[in-house]
Amino acid sequence: PADLLAAARRSAEANLIATLSAVCIDHDSRVADRADRSTAFHEGLISLVQKAPVTHQAYLSDGTVEIELTMKMNGGFSQFVLPEEIRQIDSVTTLLSSKAPDGGVTAEPHTGLIIDAGGLDARPCMVPVVVDENQAVVYGPAFVSREFAVSHGMSGYATTVAAARSDKRVGDRPLIVKAIRTGPAGNANLIISGTDAARLRSSVVNLKLLKACRVSIVMDPKGHP
Repeated sequence: PADLLAAARRSAEANLIATLSAVCIDHDSRVADRADRSTAFHEGLISLVQKAPVTHQAYLSDGTVEIELTMKMNGGFSQFVLPEEIRQIDSVTTLLSSKAPDGGVTAEPHTGLIIDAGGLDARPCMVPVVVDENQAVVYGPAFVSREFAVSHGMSGYATTVAAARSDKRVGDRPLIVKAIRTGPAGNANLIISGTDAARLRSSVVNLKLLKACRVSIVMDPKGHP
């Protein structure tokens, strides 16, 4: 039985590595690409998988053992995979309300951002980049705090705007913008209009929300892994 368990564990680890290798990091790189370029990265990936907990184990009637391993995409895996350019920003605070001049509380206009990329054949990735029509970056690695990117991911993903609205990461009053097309380098980067980009840049609160990764992206179901 010990040999069977060890063999099942090795098989489960190989399957998990294959699954993680297919994960898109950004518009031109998958986990597999990073592993191919760097021995240290490949070895680190193996180390993470070897620490993955067993969430299901069963002895089957044919004498084999079935083992299921689970690894969260956030936390340790995100810390390992996310690029170094995503840095910790100690001053990030998420403002959902502020004091009015009379001392009362007035609601801020937006609590998060929903980008509707439905119908564009977009694909999800761990490091999404949103640009305006002049290719100026509106949202990307330089806009977020590593703390939030590691613990929550740079964005959530949904298949409908209604589902995105129900994601607590965008709060009760999200700003909704429509992506007009995907970027030229693959379908992971998104382009929004100059008008919507200006709306995002016009508010300090909006920039704070971006730093806190309070972003959800709507994509067609086929765009999901």
